[in-house]
Amino acid sequence: MEILTWLDDCSRYALSITAHGRVSGPAVVATFRAAVSRHGIPASTLTDNGMVYTTRLSGGRGGRNAFEHELRRLHVVQKNAQPNHPTTCGKVERFQQTMKKWLAGQPTQPSTVDELQALLDTFAAIYNQQRPHRALPHRATPAALYHVLPKALPTGTRDTDTHDRVRHDRVDTSGVVKRHGFGAVSL
Repeated sequence: MEILTWLDDCSRYALSITAHGRVSGPAVVATFRAAVSRHGIPASTLTDNGMVYTTRLSGGRGGRNAFEHELRRLHVVQKNAQPNHPTTCGKVERFQQTMKKWLAGQPTQPSTVDELQALLDTFAAIYNQQRPHRALPHRATPAALYHVLPKALPTGTRDTDTHDRVRHDRVDTSGVVKRHGFGAVSL
């Protein structure tokens, strides 16, 4: 079983915590849409470089995945962590550590996705609304801070991001064209 989380970067408010047999591209899009429906469209997202979030490190094969298309449709800026640099997503990593520790401390461990989801719902309520957060002003709960802060919104279209596909071929000295590969290039 795997867990997919969406957090507010400023307040650490857990916008969505969902259990899945396996996190897939469609699950990422569905949970993101559900979070947007409930909380509004964010100005940006920050994720790791998993293929469910981005194809930018896929060697230039294909174009955007469904999540990238959804972000573009909503004019949300997509940010991805630098490869092999986990501190970029430090807040999320710390949140997940807290969640895993809480789950491990439960007297009954889940054996199904539904059981895990029930525990995650309980954790989210405690984490967001009852547990003071050391990193927040006055040790506020994430919910207290989230609901009083103004939200950053998308800035509109980004016409400069054309996402054109460019193939780079090489011509050797005898005039033979050798296919070099595809790359996604913003012009």
